[in-house]
Amino acid sequence: MGNPAEVWKAEKHGFDVWPDVVRHAAAGTPMSDIATPDLERMKWYGFFYRKHDAPGRYMNRIRITAGELTADQAQAIALMAYELGHGIVDVTTRANLQVQGLAVTHLPVVEDRLAAVGLTGRQTGHDNVRNVFAHPFSGLLPDEVIDTRELCHAVTALFIGNRDYADLPRKINICLNGTTEPSAHFWTQDLSFLACRVEGEVFFQLLVGGTQGQNPHLAWHVPVLVRPAQVVPVTGAVLDLFREQGSREDRHRARLRYLVERIGVSGVEAAIQERVPLRRAPDMPPPMPAGRNDDLVGWFPQRDPDLWTMGLCVPLGRLSWRQLEAAGVIAKRWGDGRLRTTHEQGLAIVNIPTGFKDAAATDAAAVGLSVHADSLSLNTMACTGTQFCNIAVTETKGAMFRLIDTLRRRTLMLHGIRIHMSGCPSSCAQHFTADIGLKGVRVRRLIGAREGFDMYLGGGVSGDIHMGLPYRLGVDAEQLPLVIEEVVHQYYLKHRSGQTFSAYWRERLQQAEAAKVGESDYRPSTWICERCDHQHLGEDPPVFCPGCAGVRRLFARVDVDAPSVASVVADTGTTSPPRAGGFVCVAADSAVVEGTVTAATVDGQSYALCRVDGEVQALDGVCPHEGGPLGEGALANGAITCPWHGWSFNVRTGCGIEPAGLDCTRYETRIENQKIYLKPSPLGMVTAAHGDAPSATATLTLLAVRDEAPGVRTFQFDNHTDEIPHARPGTFAQVCVSIDGVDTWRSFTVSSAPATAGALELRIKRNPGGAVSNALFETIRPGSRVRIRGTHGGFFFDPERHREPLVLISAGSGVTPMMSIARYLAAHRPQHPCTFIHGARTAADIIFRRECQDLHDRLPSFTYYVTLSRPDATWDQGCGRVDPRYVADVVKAVPANRYFLCGPAGFMDTLRAWLSESGVPDDRVHTEQFLTAPIPGSMG
Repeated sequence: MGNPAEVWKAEKHGFDVWPDVVRHAAAGTPMSDIATPDLERMKWYGFFYRKHDAPGRYMNRIRITAGELTADQAQAIALMAYELGHGIVDVTTRANLQVQGLAVTHLPVVEDRLAAVGLTGRQTGHDNVRNVFAHPFSGLLPDEVIDTRELCHAVTALFIGNRDYADLPRKINICLNGTTEPSAHFWTQDLSFLACRVEGEVFFQLLVGGTQGQNPHLAWHVPVLVRPAQVVPVTGAVLDLFREQGSREDRHRARLRYLVERIGVSGVEAAIQERVPLRRAPDMPPPMPAGRNDDLVGWFPQRDPDLWTMGLCVPLGRLSWRQLEAAGVIAKRWGDGRLRTTHEQGLAIVNIPTGFKDAAATDAAAVGLSVHADSLSLNTMACTGTQFCNIAVTETKGAMFRLIDTLRRRTLMLHGIRIHMSGCPSSCAQHFTADIGLKGVRVRRLIGAREGFDMYLGGGVSGDIHMGLPYRLGVDAEQLPLVIEEVVHQYYLKHRSGQTFSAYWRERLQQAEAAKVGESDYRPSTWICERCDHQHLGEDPPVFCPGCAGVRRLFARVDVDAPSVASVVADTGTTSPPRAGGFVCVAADSAVVEGTVTAATVDGQSYALCRVDGEVQALDGVCPHEGGPLGEGALANGAITCPWHGWSFNVRTGCGIEPAGLDCTRYETRIENQKIYLKPSPLGMVTAAHGDAPSATATLTLLAVRDEAPGVRTFQFDNHTDEIPHARPGTFAQVCVSIDGVDTWRSFTVSSAPATAGALELRIKRNPGGAVSNALFETIRPGSRVRIRGTHGGFFFDPERHREPLVLISAGSGVTPMMSIARYLAAHRPQHPCTFIHGARTAADIIFRRECQDLHDRLPSFTYYVTLSRPDATWDQGCGRVDPRYVADVVKAVPANRYFLCGPAGFMDTLRAWLSESGVPDDRVHTEQFLTAPIPGSMG
């Protein structure tokens, strides 16, 4: 069976993990000692492992059916978060509550405490039916067609504890709505029941197969009418159909929507009608998808004219334990002890008499909760992010809180504009269908890689799913406020009357390409109020100071381009001029502790400081592999390890240890007057005691130049004496060109296979702004002598360790290291299975096409696929970008392979997240990126 999840589910049912949980709790078993399948099975009991929450803690997701919560239950959860967790309770987009920070020893305690107040976390994760929700105010609304709460509980009773319904191909989301105008949320669920009246009788219309996430789709309408008494049997029929016929081979295509696509709506209806005779309504128009979200913050009148619902704003769905505990107290004191959670990540207290409204709102305000919320708090959403999530690449909750605060200080209003932030392509915050969607990525800056976001505009649900279109790529967190101001203000100034934000930007971006944001973009002047030191970012100072109300003339501009003669001390923020010999102060002596790594920055240059055996060593703060932050690395046995990809370096010499061959620049240090000083000029490499040596540098003769595609050439150098060792296919070399008398080095990927007839070949793409690539194209000719250093890189195929079938996936210039690997296989291991997938814009842009096609034709084990994003009428092969769906169509048994990915960062992030979700171990996915900095395959 190709799906690894189905393998371990067949070996042991998720329900059967509980004795193991109890055993691990009693023994305090570290997370690293628990088998991954058992960690996954714990989700059947609502416990989710969180590797990022050191030393390995757990989150508990609590099922809140129909959003109904009692005050006693709320207070029990709050106490549990305070005593056992981090004191954090999150409200989800399915109206669940989640408690973060539990140790393994706490898990049986949590289970017992939930049971004592009538709650459970059972089957809230993995291949189960998730929380069944209704309109949050069901049973209270004056114009409601039917109160659906009882039906939500009846549907839940159908599958809770049922072993068959706890073994579905993938998760399934179910909701019921008894209002006359359901919001957009109800069209993106796997199974939705929407109430209506027909000839005075209450029925439900049926929707199936909706999804959110990376590839959202609106649910299909099944032309039947379901009576309230038939809701549970119909649910059972759909679950049986999904369990029996849903795909168990490819998790990427295992959701209910893909079964609907395969058998059609008529097939779904026939399966239901076999079990439950339903009234057909083929002529009844389907319910039209809404274009709005529910407004659930404020005071809402109930059916009883003397009672009110108090909808509280919970920014980003995050509550402290004190806030949840206080909400329970308020519900008891001023209501009837009942609350509701909402799918908009909010909280509501119900049945408050008119005379108690002010008192209840006052008590809520005392703990930071309010019925009044500005447009920023109301219209923003963020997923869990790297703080707790195992697959996120950026922090989100904290980043969004900071973004909200900055935009609020800049008085930006979001009238009907929603901003959703996801930490990875999985889109848990539904960023693809937001007005402004933010997807977490890593962005490269001069001081190292940082957290950032790709921005999408124009998403939404209005009659159909509208996917956001890419607008700006690689926006770092500090640039976000200005980019958002730009798009919001442009809409306010230029939209047509009645035109929504998303409609305006979809129209503007249809023919536009997303621009990559550079480090110097969106960096306006900094203005400081001389009265209160308030800082303002903008082209001009504000009309008055938000800090002290001072007039405009009090602001002075900070000239960030002025040359600096001072260096910033890392731990205190004080300044110190350079000392004799060019040394500058980087940190207090006490800031660098034995056995740890401390990050420091001087004039924009980052350094990693380590103290080993009493001596302070300094290395470049940016890992030479892919720019990882060495200042955040780990130190052990005299070696510093990069937190991104595990590359390690000897701190005394800078020499690469694992893998060997790529070295890190080191700097001279000294300690005076309890301060650490560093000389920014790099030291020469010193041969390490363990035998590591600096990279080989040699001057090679250029033998030939071949044109591969427009602006792309292969440069072939004479390396018959093996002066530049090349043993690993996929690595890169550095080329030196003298420009205005200055030696300038750039990195380019080696395209030849190791030991190829004594030649070293570099495939180089000309960059209009790249000094080195332009010099190579214009001044270097056969016979020229060129200095080369290498080869380097941890992105390579190792035939001794990499024995699985290979899948090489590249986009654009990312083809080069793949070509080196393909050539190596053809020469040395022609029987090794290899699938090569390449994406290009047009047929003219396909690099190495003829050679790859020749390998495809003559090697039975080698298959080659090309897809074009801009094909012409003559192209008869793949069309579109390389994405998970395309890869899934051509790669069989996805988890069984080893993957090499090379291309833009967003391209790799998407594929890496999908491969992880599909069951491919992280150590079998190798990534290299280009078009972001002068690294392997860069534009140079």
